[in-house]
Amino acid sequence: MKFLNFNKVLCLSPHPDDVEYSIVGSILQADQTQFDIICLTQGGDFDKTNSEDRLQEVNNFWSGVKNVNLFFTDTDHLKSKQEDEWVNFIENKFEISSYDAIMTTNQIDSHFEHRQTSRIAHAVCRASKVGIIEYKSPSTLVEWVPNYFVDISKSYSKKIEMLNSFVSQGDRAYFQPEQIKAFHINFQSSKRGLEIVEMFKIIQLYN
Repeated sequence: MKFLNFNKVLCLSPHPDDVEYSIVGSILQADQTQFDIICLTQGGDFDKTNSEDRLQEVNNFWSGVKNVNLFFTDTDHLKSKQEDEWVNFIENKFEISSYDAIMTTNQIDSHFEHRQTSRIAHAVCRASKVGIIEYKSPSTLVEWVPNYFVDISKSYSKKIEMLNSFVSQGDRAYFQPEQIKAFHINFQSSKRGLEIVEMFKIIQLYN
């Protein structure tokens, strides 16, 4: 299966675990789509768990997943670079026009670095025929309204198993089993028989 019939997607992860927590179920099921994931930092500003170990957790997480390429930067925090520097960095590292879409965090989010990453994604796509798709993260606010839902019931148990790679985040509220389950439930989807989903918002797509 391909994700939205895409061949190649670039995923922006502001911190270790953002892409992993938010969309791995969809990635596992879309084994004919190549996902290039760039983890921009070691973690959030003022986060005591930030370290090289967190990047190793990301490596451990994706070990054995063949349709994922991982990329890291040498940046501790997102604020270490201005937004225009991030845009230039990403444009120089990747051939943006080779992607069908960029997947990113969104503006309706309680985390300021998630909002900044969203702005960076839009700037990167400003002159290319590249789609933009936002993904829901645990800090996404209720005002954000998804318009695309992926049934991940077939990959959910594998996702739960893989999330155990993030030992450093094990005591966080959003890593508790009941919170993980709640993250994947959408009332409108459940009415249609989709009990476990990952949620996205398509901002722009080009044929």
